[in-house]
Amino acid sequence: MENGNNKVVVIWIDWYAYHVARFRALHEHQALQGRITGLELVGGAGVHQGMVFREAVSEPLPIKTLAPKASWSELGQRRLGLMVWRELEKLQPEVVLVPGYYTLPGLSAALWAKWRGRRSVLMTESTEADHKRTGWKEKFKSLLLRGLFDWAVAGGSAHVRYLEALEFPTHRIARNYDVVDNHFFARGADDIRVHRKRSEWNLPDKYFLFVGRLAEEKNVTGLLENFAAYRRNGGTWSLVIAGDGPLRGTLENFVERRELESVVRFAGHHTSVGLLPYYAFAGCFVLPSTREPWGLVVNEAMAAGLPVIVSKRCGCSEDLVEQGVNGFVFDPAKHGAIREAMESIETRDGEPLRQMGRNSREVIAQYSPETWAGEVARIVAA
Repeated sequence: MENGNNKVVVIWIDWYAYHVARFRALHEHQALQGRITGLELVGGAGVHQGMVFREAVSEPLPIKTLAPKASWSELGQRRLGLMVWRELEKLQPEVVLVPGYYTLPGLSAALWAKWRGRRSVLMTESTEADHKRTGWKEKFKSLLLRGLFDWAVAGGSAHVRYLEALEFPTHRIARNYDVVDNHFFARGADDIRVHRKRSEWNLPDKYFLFVGRLAEEKNVTGLLENFAAYRRNGGTWSLVIAGDGPLRGTLENFVERRELESVVRFAGHHTSVGLLPYYAFAGCFVLPSTREPWGLVVNEAMAAGLPVIVSKRCGCSEDLVEQGVNGFVFDPAKHGAIREAMESIETRDGEPLRQMGRNSREVIAQYSPETWAGEVARIVAA
């Protein structure tokens, strides 16, 4: 692609399936066709050291990986920041979409845009509840963001409020950053439901599903404790946990001690394609995190047509979950809250639950790669 056509550059560290879906939507948008380039920093493990979530791009898209065989920790942020600067010097874009302000490569991209008089756009999913906030740090952050970025694209309501609290101009905040390929999960799950059987994956007849990294902030221990109580209270569904991470051994020991091996299954980490049967045959999706900027697995589950149980600490809960309509929002600090939501879901088994799944699809249709691309195109045209 000629330098003159590189009007917009979008940067992410290591590209997951949803990054590719977002970029494809930008690439296909009428106002951006032939004017967009993607930069992937590393082709190996990203910020989660030792874990590779990256998915190969199986289509011809204008994406360049700066370090195809290296990982985030191997190269280091300083070196990657220099690589980003040099690549932007080659491409000379008019607009740079930057993935956050907390890494040196991100700051390098934003500084390059300021240095060259180009527009920088912050892509953010931070909320005020993500961390304990300190006054002087927030003031410094406010000055930094307003000095480095011309626009911001946020996930939803909580993210917009946080930007506004940092005194970022409201009229320069766009939405719909946190989207996935809804059509992929909808079509894939429906096709499996029609043409395949759950026995091919040894899946229970009725089960709650968790998908995510097995780390402290995901609160899977809390999920298991509530599930054990749910079963003691007469609950009949099982639990499938799809994912891997540092707490897997601890969680498996918990299940063994509580004698839940027959009703709890650890399915391991899967690609987006590998997750489709788990979404297809689940009765309900659960995300119990104590800290979660958004929670894209909720998007995936809703696109697959599932009702959802989502922690209020997840950035998506306010925008994606309509209480009692397509799922339930709960407070992870409240004892028994997950159990109560599980019991509510089981009492709706049958047509009421299927309607909740249909409602999920109606809600998530408003959060698509196409709506995200439209927001970016609006910024570029501004």
